[in-house]
Amino acid sequence: MHPDLPQAEGLVNQELEPIVLRALHRFRALLPREVELALELSHEDPWLRAHADRLEHALLSACIVAWQSMVGLATQIVVEMTEVLLDDVVLDPDADKLQGGLPPRRYARLVISNSSRAATGPFHTLVPAPAQTDERPASARRLPLPEVRDIIERHQGMINVSPEAGRGTAFDIYLPAAVPLETTAGTDAGKETPHVVYVDDYEAMRALVSDTLPQAGFRVTCHESARQALAALQADPFGCDVLVTDYRLQTHTGIDLLKQVKLLRADLPVIIISGYMDSALEARAYDEGAALVINKGDDLSSLCVALHRLLGHAPRPALVSYSDWARL
Repeated sequence: MHPDLPQAEGLVNQELEPIVLRALHRFRALLPREVELALELSHEDPWLRAHADRLEHALLSACIVAWQSMVGLATQIVVEMTEVLLDDVVLDPDADKLQGGLPPRRYARLVISNSSRAATGPFHTLVPAPAQTDERPASARRLPLPEVRDIIERHQGMINVSPEAGRGTAFDIYLPAAVPLETTAGTDAGKETPHVVYVDDYEAMRALVSDTLPQAGFRVTCHESARQALAALQADPFGCDVLVTDYRLQTHTGIDLLKQVKLLRADLPVIIISGYMDSALEARAYDEGAALVINKGDDLSSLCVALHRLLGHAPRPALVSYSDWARL
């Protein structure tokens, strides 16, 4: 791993598009004039937590590889950026990863290829070459592909490299979307930050909730088991404002935990989430006193909105841009 690339907690919340455009303009300056750079941006202004310089250099390096591997009749490098929602959850509770190796959440997807692999259309635009000869650098240092991969993974994303004989190399890059700064929800003036206790035996889910809910204005404590959560609540029954629990835990169900929690503190709102939702489970949860039942395949913004409503906060429609359910 690169020694001066900060850990995830040091990344800055910022727009992705300016990073991509800077990388592409640097790349355009390297290309011969006879090679075109076609770009299509189809997204909703994704934000991410990023080290801008490192990510820009990684994207530039991927473009250089795509160009240097270009063979045959290709005359263009083609770059497309979209925003996608991956929401398929593996139904096997023993599976160690989710569909396609990526967690269900919202991503910015960058595809870097060439015109022999991806046809351009009316929504593609050409990035102009520099007007002045002296604006064209002689070369640029290309990062080795393992370092490019490392930078993408440090941003909690994924990169697929697809070389194909006679058609060149293509890249498929996924970067997890973050909360735009201007829509970050704050707490109401004069009130303490609401405390959410979250219970899930899946570490990646706990990591995402710990990462995202504070951006929505909550303090979060995570537990991996019903036993841990109950012990914490027994020690301080009024130390949290709401409990959120997965339905399927290792030794209990979320409904088992719900029933025990209601014996400790009947007024504590409890939200049950599940990737295996059906009407019978939902009805049983409500019968036992659940405040809400949420499908785990939904966008994480559903939980954020529900928490604000349960705790009497003003609605925040911009929460639809929050990241989705897991990281790994």
